[in-house]
Amino acid sequence: MRSSEPAENSVVVVFAFLYLALFSLSCPAQDFGVPSSGPSPTICPASAADNVAITVEVTDKSGHPITGLEAADFKIFDNKQSQKILAFRSVDAAHPPPVPMQVQIVIDAVNADAALVAQERDGVTAFLKQNSGRLEFATSLSILENSGLTPIAGPSKDGTALLTALNAAPALLRVINRSAGIWGAVERTEQATTLLKEMVSPESRTPGRKLVLFLSPGWPMLFNYELDQRGWLFDEIVDISNGLRESCISLYTLTPSNFGSNLAPSPAGDNLSLHDNFLNGVTKIADAQYADLSLQVLSEHSGGQVFIGANDIKTEINSILRSAAESYTLVFERAPGGRVTEYHAIRVVIDKPAVKIHTTAGYYVNGP
Repeated sequence: MRSSEPAENSVVVVFAFLYLALFSLSCPAQDFGVPSSGPSPTICPASAADNVAITVEVTDKSGHPITGLEAADFKIFDNKQSQKILAFRSVDAAHPPPVPMQVQIVIDAVNADAALVAQERDGVTAFLKQNSGRLEFATSLSILENSGLTPIAGPSKDGTALLTALNAAPALLRVINRSAGIWGAVERTEQATTLLKEMVSPESRTPGRKLVLFLSPGWPMLFNYELDQRGWLFDEIVDISNGLRESCISLYTLTPSNFGSNLAPSPAGDNLSLHDNFLNGVTKIADAQYADLSLQVLSEHSGGQVFIGANDIKTEINSILRSAAESYTLVFERAPGGRVTEYHAIRVVIDKPAVKIHTTAGYYVNGP
């Protein structure tokens, strides 16, 4: 289900300083154990140009984290070729990461209507109120609006203070909406692309794993349109995909129940459930489409998840954090560069029954 569409110049929005404000914790370098002799590489950003570091979450069929695994329990395949695990780290309550995990919750007011935004805020409110407002992880709140990413508060573990800031935030209405048709959808996609590029830019990177949870109906699934500048779009896919991994950012899409998988396709392609058709990595310029840059596709590719029909936002957020808090970091050798930019699909295998694995879908090796 691939083809493409006209690429206009990206909407110019400056997000870098906003993102730095949201994830501005001062963090030391991160080291972790290796299964063989040699220097301990840093977890994030990637330690060296010749290595790839990935975070792997392993759960049972009910979504409960599986802990206690060792390097020998994992097998990594890069484009179906078995890889040696150069470094391994288990993260859990007994073995916390050198830099605490950070959480950013984003309320999408661009792609959602006022009723859905209210539902998203209610879900965040319930999450912040639990445990008398005591949060396990430093959390930031922001709203995605037409002018960009607007910080509300954080990072903080004080849910009560975050909730006070959320309640004080003005009601934000989107300017570009679904009724704007195909070009409105293109503009929303390019605006979101600009946001993600700023998130993963070298200037915005901080140590430690970051979870970015978008409460959103998803971003436009644009496909099967004429696209004159596929090369530009392919470059965006490469930069954002690699940037998310190198920044240790996992994206999540949480969509309330009234925007679930039964959403009818619209002319602008706003069908969340269509993202399953774009989960294979883009291997060549001719296949690049705007849908490959949708939030729901990038969530899966970054090792995060998409929750369709998330009618209990508090429970879904808690599930995400519980799984992420008990994970594994693996490092293997990066494939050498070639004459052209190449996509390398990553597959992680564990020889245990009924397990689910969430990790980075792949990476790109740049050509000359």
